[in-house]
Amino acid sequence: MSRPNVFRSNLTRRDIIAGLSVSAALPSAGFAATGTSSSRMLVCGGSVVYEGILAGEERTPRWEAVREWRPGESNGLPASYAVKAFETTDDCKPIDGGANVLVTSSSGGVAIYERSSGNTSFYARVPNAHSACMLPGGYIVVASSVSPEGNALVLFHRSESERNVFRTPLESAHGVVWDEKRTTLYAVGMDHLEEYNFVHGNHAASLKLTRQSKLPTRGGHELSPGTSEDELIVTTQGGVYLFDKASRGFTVHPRLGKDLDVKCVSLHPSTGRLAYVKADEGKGVWWSFRIRLLHPDGEIASPGQRVYKVRWA
Repeated sequence: MSRPNVFRSNLTRRDIIAGLSVSAALPSAGFAATGTSSSRMLVCGGSVVYEGILAGEERTPRWEAVREWRPGESNGLPASYAVKAFETTDDCKPIDGGANVLVTSSSGGVAIYERSSGNTSFYARVPNAHSACMLPGGYIVVASSVSPEGNALVLFHRSESERNVFRTPLESAHGVVWDEKRTTLYAVGMDHLEEYNFVHGNHAASLKLTRQSKLPTRGGHELSPGTSEDELIVTTQGGVYLFDKASRGFTVHPRLGKDLDVKCVSLHPSTGRLAYVKADEGKGVWWSFRIRLLHPDGEIASPGQRVYKVRWA
């Protein structure tokens, strides 16, 4: 199963602020009271993208809600998208230096919205969209996962909603990361971590597969930047791994390697703090009601709100 279940939250903003609590294992100097980028986080999994601050002491921080993106209230997003297309958001990446957010949903929606206003500037339908990232020249690549019309990487340009310009097959496409230095797109699917050349110009764009690296275990899921520009974090059905871009080798993650059903790993680029989501126990459960933290260890309880992906923002 590759998509989170539908969740409709009945919580108010006050409920969310009051309900979120954190227990951390190690004390430290604490988060900035003003909620700097080192403590901001985007959280998705249901029909709302939440942005909040981990405030107070790291040992006992608290969640402070900043803003929410609700599809039905977003100027620029057609009403036809608001009801179904974003019921199960599954990624929410800050882009454009943090000014905007690129959000995907396994319910079939992709959008770019402005963080400060919530206004939508791009939207499209992609079957079982599981993640996306920006490419040079204003292009977007979307990982379209398991679906009769999916199992592909799909390209759009942000200036033209709903019009895809290229697609290429990738079974169970789940994660994408662009490497500016190597001018390479990395994408993870069912059995392989794949590398692509991206070519664009003259109002056209395409992806060319250049290399495949077989995953240590099947069912590729998360793909995110690691501790250096040469490293990627990869999750599968069988564990969590580090991928070395130079050697193209996989090693077991030192802390999370044996964990199963890890849906998301987000490493803060400056503080090194790691946030991740591991599905709660139970048959057919693909979400969690908590966000786990490493460096230092901690946990944010999220009563009533299913969480699928988190991104430092």
